[in-house]
Amino acid sequence: MDLPHLRGMRMRAVLSQEQLAERSGVARDTISKLETGRRKAYPTTVRKLAAGLEVEPQLLLGGVEYLDEEPVEGDKEPGGDKKIGF
Repeated sequence: MDLPHLRGMRMRAVLSQEQLAERSGVARDTISKLETGRRKAYPTTVRKLAAGLEVEPQLLLGGVEYLDEEPVEGDKEPGGDKKIGF
């Protein structure tokens, strides 16, 4: 599986490939190959890298991070249920 956001997330975390390798337990050479698209990632590798970056694995795969834990005022359906979707 491709990790389109790995390099950008690593750079935003201000980590070198070596530092991410130490934090995640994934070899630096593997991180390099994943960032350049020369290698696909196994699900276990994605989880390790996400843990090293302290993010959810879905973010590395192009997912969206929701920062608000609590619903915003007016963000409820009639009847009190929180909106799901867009």
